[in-house]
Amino acid sequence: MAKHYVVDIAAHRNVYNHSSRNMNLYFSEPENGVNAETGLLLFISGYGGHANSNVYKKMRDKFPDQYNFVCIQCDYFGWEYMQSEQKEETLDYFNDMSIMQALDNITAVLMVIAILKDNDLSFNERKIVAYGHSHGAYLAYLCNRFAPLLFSAIIDNSAYIYPAYLDYGREINGVEFTFLARKVVIFPELYDLRILYSNFENKAKIISYHGEDDALEPIERKEALVGHIDNCIFNRINKKDLNTDGPFGSTGHGLKADFLKMFDYVISNYVLEKEAPYMLQNTLFQIGEVNLDFNYELGLVAFEMSKDYTMQTLMLHSIQNNIQSAIDLAMKYGSVSSFLEEQRSIAEIVIKLEEIKGAFQMG
Repeated sequence: MAKHYVVDIAAHRNVYNHSSRNMNLYFSEPENGVNAETGLLLFISGYGGHANSNVYKKMRDKFPDQYNFVCIQCDYFGWEYMQSEQKEETLDYFNDMSIMQALDNITAVLMVIAILKDNDLSFNERKIVAYGHSHGAYLAYLCNRFAPLLFSAIIDNSAYIYPAYLDYGREINGVEFTFLARKVVIFPELYDLRILYSNFENKAKIISYHGEDDALEPIERKEALVGHIDNCIFNRINKKDLNTDGPFGSTGHGLKADFLKMFDYVISNYVLEKEAPYMLQNTLFQIGEVNLDFNYELGLVAFEMSKDYTMQTLMLHSIQNNIQSAIDLAMKYGSVSSFLEEQRSIAEIVIKLEEIKGAFQMG
C-alpha cells in the first residue's frame, strides 16, 4: 500500500497582485520506499476534477507500487472555479488558465524533488512524467514549455491549443458563466500553444491522444500543432479504437477515457524515460518591451518581469485601452448620426466611459 502525504507549502506568489499564498501538495510513494529507479509522475486535473476526486486518489494509491512512481498533485491556482458550482472570482484568486496554474504544477514537482533530496533519497532523474486530461493536458504543455528540460514525457488526453473558455463562456446549471481570465488576458502569446511551441526544440516525449469528433478542439487544428513539435507522437482516436476493454469510450473531447487503463496502455507501449537527467533552465520570453523570465536559480520556479512592470499594471493598461477603443467607436457613431436624440445618448455614453477610464487611470 502506497504511503500518502499532504503538505501545506508556500506556493508561488500571485503574479497578478504579488500577494503571498499557500497550496496543498499531495504525493504518494511506493510502500517499500523510493529507489534509484523510481520516477516522478505529475497528475494535472482539468475541469470538474481535482486532487480529491476519486479517480486521482485511486491513481495516487495504486500507481506508486504498480509502476514505481512517486505520484504528485496539487491544488493549483483557481481550481475551485473549475468545478460544477459557479463562484465569484477576484484578482486575488481566479481560474487564470495559464501562468499561475502552470507555476503551481511546476512548483509541486520541484518541491517533491527538494523533499527527496533533503531526505537523501535517490530517484530516477531521467523519468519525470506529466499526465493531463483536457485543460490538465494543456497545462502539461505549458509546464513543459516553461521548464523545458524538466519533464521526460507528457501524456496528453485531448489538450486544446488555446483555452476554450477564453473565447466563450462555460455553461453551469444552464447558465453561461464568463471567467475573469477572459477579461484580463495580457499576453495571449503565453496561452497559444502554436506560438509557444513555434521554433522550440522540445526534448520531452509527448504522447498525444485526440478524438476525431472532438468538438472543443477540432482534430485538424491539433494535428497541425503536433505535426510541428519535435518528439511528439500523435494518436488519432476513431471508432475502431473503441472497445469495452480498452482505455477509450468515445471519439469526442476527453475520449471518455479510463484514466487508469490509459496510463497502463501508454506505459506498456512507450518508453517514458529519457537519456539525460532533468535540468532546470531559465526560460525567457520577450513580448514587446516586456521580458518574462521563468527563473530556476534557487531550485524552485520564480516568475519575473522586466522594466518594473507588474501584471496588475499591465491589466490596468489593457482595460484602459479597451475603454478607449469603446470611446473612439462611440464617438465615430455619434459623428455620423443625423438624429439629435441619438447624438445626445451617445454623448452620455462617452461621458460615462470617460469616467470609468478615469477610475483606472495610472498614477
